[in-house]
Order: sequence, then structure tokens, then C-alpha cells
Amino acid sequence: MTETWAAVLLALASALSQAFGTVMRHRSPRRARGRREGDFHILTSRYWWTGMAISLAGFVFQGLALIYGSLILVQTITVLSLTFALPLGAWVTGRRVTKTELFWGHVLAGCVVVLVIYGRPTGGETHPPWWQWALACAAGVLVVVVLLRLSRALRADGNRALLLGVAGGTAFAYVALLTKGVADRFYEGGPLLVATTGEVYGLVVAAVVALTLQQMSFSVGAVHQAVPASTVTTPVVSLALGVVVLGEWFAVDGPELALLAATLIVMVVATVRLAHKEVDPASTENGSDASADSSGPSPGAPAETSSGTPSETPPDTRAEPPSR
Repeated sequence: MTETWAAVLLALASALSQAFGTVMRHRSPRRARGRREGDFHILTSRYWWTGMAISLAGFVFQGLALIYGSLILVQTITVLSLTFALPLGAWVTGRRVTKTELFWGHVLAGCVVVLVIYGRPTGGETHPPWWQWALACAAGVLVVVVLLRLSRALRADGNRALLLGVAGGTAFAYVALLTKGVADRFYEGGPLLVATTGEVYGLVVAAVVALTLQQMSFSVGAVHQAVPASTVTTPVVSLALGVVVLGEWFAVDGPELALLAATLIVMVVATVRLAHKEVDPASTENGSDASADSSGPSPGAPAETSSGTPSETPPDTRAEPPSR
């Protein structure tokens, strides 16, 4: 019981850190003014590096939680990062969290409570055979490739962000699976045992792919579109990986499993509803900002050059004609 509570607290710390780090990485001066930027221009932002440091702290908390708890338990709790990310993202972008978002956010949190407390996820096999790892990784690569192709065929930024968020969430599920393997190896034999096994090298590759996909989703959509898609995909795929690869399950059976299945469906629906909130914080804060921007610059405001830097219009020094 003590190890379970340790896993729960560490998973909560991971969820909070990842949410704050995600919002900070999404923030930049250009995005705050409603402009899109390239995939790598964000690397020059101090907010991105601050968010990366916070996210790495969340990753450490997640690894520690996976030492004491099952993959299903930890990843189900980390979905609460969505609950933290929505108000933080609203604060950063200067918009208000709507009543609909609050409602579905509470529904999502309730589903997590049911899955963790009522379902009581149990542990499984710590180190499965290599062929199970190979099949699981091949399936993950196939899913990510299909999602990338579909996202390129879409024009709407919101839908592209949604698909890229799902791809990133899938990759993060594999990061969690490999992190559990590395954490268990470290707990058993220290750094030497970790360095002589394949999980740590697969973890590095999966982490790079996951972060790249997440940054791609941020480049085409708002944080309240990409983050929910990624956040709900990660625990769902993690649940499947925990069951298929590690042999984890819940401490309930029979009709109680039907209740957990219904809870999982409601959790997915709640997050999809949040992901499809087609609100652009930069242009629809009050409804008037968008119309002001579409009508051009206001009189007396500095014009903007093609490079994005403001240029002041020289004052008119001509003498006014004499009044008659």
C-alpha cells in the first residue's frame, strides 16, 4: 500500500510538471501575437527551454512513479496533466476557460478517480521477451506513420493538430513503457545494468520522436487542441501496452470490467470534446480583436514590415493650407 501511494503522489507531481512545462514550451512572443512560427524557431525562446527543464523534471517524477506502480496506474493518473494544462494555457494566452471546458475537465478527473480507486490496476511482467518488444514497437511505428500521412492531407490546422497530437501521445506511451523497463533495471542493478540492456536506447529514440511530434502539433494548432489529443492518447495506448506487453490488469472482474470500460469511453469522449473546441485564443478573446485585426492597422499604429518587425511611418511635415 505504501508503494502504491508513493506511485500516486509521484504521478501527480509528474502530471503537474508536464502540464506546466508543456504550456511554457508553447508560449513565445510570436505566438502571443497570433503568428505561426517554424518548427525550430521556437528553440530561440527562453520559454521553450524553461518548459523543457520543467518537463524533464516531470519525466523524472514519472520514472520514479513507475518503479513503485504499474504502467496502467501511473499513466492513468498523468492524464490529469490536461486538467492542469487547460487553466495554465488559458492564463498564458489571456483567454478564459469556458464552462464547457470546466465541465468536461471535471468529467475527465472523475474518470481518472474511478479507474484508479475502483479499478485498482495491478502489476505484471517487468521484463517481457524481446519478440514482444519488437512486435509492440513495429505496431507503434506503423500507427505514427499513418497519422503523419493523414495530417499532411488535411488543410484545417485544428484537425492537423489533433492528428499530430494523437501521434505524439502514441509515442509518449512507448516512452512510458520503455521508461518503466529502464527504471526497473536501474532499481535492480544500477547504471551498469541499464547500459547493458536495450530499453534505454529505445527510450532515447522514442523520446526524440515524441517531442518532435509534440512540437509539430504546437506549430499548427493551439495548446488546448494539441495537448488534449496527446494527453488522452497516451494513457489509452499505455493501457493497451500494459495489458499486451507487460500482462498488467485490474483487480476487478465480470460486470465491474464493463463499468471500467464505460469509464474509459467517457474519458475519451471528454477529452475529444475538449480537443474539438475550435477557439483561437489569439483572435477570439472578445470577438472584437479579430475584427480589428481583419480591418487592418488602426490609425497612428506602427506598420509592420514583411520580416515581422514594426516600422514607424514618418510624420507628415507638410504645412497645412491656410484656412479661409
